[in-house]
Amino acid sequence: MHGDFDKHYPIGKKLREDKVASLKKKLHDQQSIFRRLLSSSDCATEAFVKISWILAKKQKPYSDGETVKACFQESADSLFAEFKNKDEIKKQISNLQLSHQTVARRVEIISGDVFDQLLCELKNASGFSLALDESCDVTDTEQLIIWVRYDVEDKFKEELLALVPLRNTTRGEDIYNALKECLVRNSIDMKKLVSVTTDGAPAMVGQRAGLIGLLMVDSDFPNFQAYHCIIHQQALCPKLKDDAGDFVLHTDVRWLSKRKVLASFWDLIQDVKIFRF
Repeated sequence: MHGDFDKHYPIGKKLREDKVASLKKKLHDQQSIFRRLLSSSDCATEAFVKISWILAKKQKPYSDGETVKACFQESADSLFAEFKNKDEIKKQISNLQLSHQTVARRVEIISGDVFDQLLCELKNASGFSLALDESCDVTDTEQLIIWVRYDVEDKFKEELLALVPLRNTTRGEDIYNALKECLVRNSIDMKKLVSVTTDGAPAMVGQRAGLIGLLMVDSDFPNFQAYHCIIHQQALCPKLKDDAGDFVLHTDVRWLSKRKVLASFWDLIQDVKIFRF
């Protein structure tokens, strides 16, 4: 066709102009079809990503995605009965991919994106603090929970940094290795560490073999403040007294520990005098 185009449509003739305009219109129509298909696909993708995000936030099973789609389909006839494009809306709903495998993949993508944003903010932060605790899950595996607090412009944010399984032992060295490996793996500048908050367990606060002690002697970390979590202290204090308000000897808390015997004895000196005399 291109070889005979000039012959059939001479230059300068109206016939040629009409033909060129016709060809341009066909091209535009074809491109419009592709754009509509692409836009429709993008909208469907955005929709089921948002649905996956809500299911993840509400801690719902990924299989609930199919239930959400079924609810949409059943209610579409009633909700959009007066809409002229009701059929197009129902078609869009039917295009939603909400199988449990698809929802799981989308949640993984969302999780990766959120974590990348967290690392980016940590990189730009002037400093950060860590809070650590360990707990046993339903499979009897100890999990090290690491929270991070950092500054973003003129405000502070707190986020979950990592959940690290401690599969063998939970010594101070194990916690120290797990924490440092997490920071190194995610390229977090350890020199920005400001403080570390833990509970009062020896594996955490031990001066030699505890997490705090090991961090203090590690040259990769700066001089930081170590804190005992106030929530743990509040939870432990009621266990030191019985219902009558008196201190008891046998409790879940070892309050008669090193360097605190005299202080505890002096606090009870009046009760001791009454008991003795």
